[in-house]
Amino acid sequence: MPAIAITTIIQVLLIIHVIRSGRDRTWVWVLLLLPLIGGIAYLVLELIPEWRGTVSGQRTQRLVKETLDPGADIRSCERAWEQSPNAENARLYAAALIHHQHYPKALEILDQATTGLFRYEPNLLLLQAQAQFEMKDFQAAKDCLESLIEENPEFKSAEGHLLYARSLEALEQWPEALENYVAVSNYFPGAEARFRYCQALQRSGQAQAASEEVTLLLKDAELAPAHFRKSQKSWLHQAKHLQHELSEAE
Repeated sequence: MPAIAITTIIQVLLIIHVIRSGRDRTWVWVLLLLPLIGGIAYLVLELIPEWRGTVSGQRTQRLVKETLDPGADIRSCERAWEQSPNAENARLYAAALIHHQHYPKALEILDQATTGLFRYEPNLLLLQAQAQFEMKDFQAAKDCLESLIEENPEFKSAEGHLLYARSLEALEQWPEALENYVAVSNYFPGAEARFRYCQALQRSGQAQAASEEVTLLLKDAELAPAHFRKSQKSWLHQAKHLQHELSEAE
């Protein structure tokens, strides 16, 4: 009896989903006449492909894959690089290495790739700066990003701009760091750039300005769509913690 009840509940929920999502009403009859087989078919043919196309679905797939076979992406990229050591394979291999925190190896691959015509390839230089930053070679990261822009003035990257601001902050070049944080915060997708700007204000001794900025960030987030708050939950949580820390210090 419990199994029948559960099957019936799932059947009803799937029928409701068919109707609310505007799918072909033929699925309603399939689910009514073939509750178990029809439900499996609906999941396989309709829901799973849709879920896999979402950001959260893709993230979950990557997490499951990495859990079941750690390092599979590195091995795949390594084979591709060894078979064809071109700029694109270098980019994919280095990105996988950085993702798994293998920074020295990533720099080794990028050093091999950034030669000849690809000496100033912007995506490779951006990865190089990222690896250098993670290894706390902040001056090298800053210099690399400046070379990137100098040689590729039309190249635009919000992630790269934020990394440049963070490198300046790490070097305690406060006026330049704050200026770049303001600039990147105006177009960076998400709350990270604004949160890091608040942190930089605090660290540079401007607690009052940091308090005002983090309060504004949180107010703006309250007015933003729910999906923004959900996707930026981690950064907004850190912003609330920073706000509390600043208020206690007053």
